[in-house]
Amino acid sequence: MLLCVALFICGCASTKSSSTAPQEIEQVMRQQSQAWNEGNLEKYMEPYWRSDSLLFIGKSGLTYGWEKTLQNYRRGYPNPEAMGKLTFTFLHTQKLSKDSYFVVGKWHLLRTIGDLQGHFSLVFRKINGDWKIVADHSS
Repeated sequence: MLLCVALFICGCASTKSSSTAPQEIEQVMRQQSQAWNEGNLEKYMEPYWRSDSLLFIGKSGLTYGWEKTLQNYRRGYPNPEAMGKLTFTFLHTQKLSKDSYFVVGKWHLLRTIGDLQGHFSLVFRKINGDWKIVADHSS
């Protein structure tokens, strides 16, 4: 009987944590956009998986690795004028497994030098208790 109670409690706890995952991921991305809007690319990159296996797909093709992705952002957005103000719109969130989600949305940069916008698809994975972006396709 004690085993049944323990399994029920564990099941409820995992259900609760998975049901809040989409909100947790959106909060991560709100913090990301705040970091971007402060001009802090390193802080913006914190939710990305700090690994050589991170995959970023953009207009220039495939990039592997956290450091290379950061370098690309620095090249593409060298100053606050180029960075502008970033907002995300969430369109779709789908659970892939207990520790991974697929997120689709729009991004928009409000800039004095001309606005930019596009769509993104992200794969988030829970790594060491934190939601991390392991793959990003932004266009």
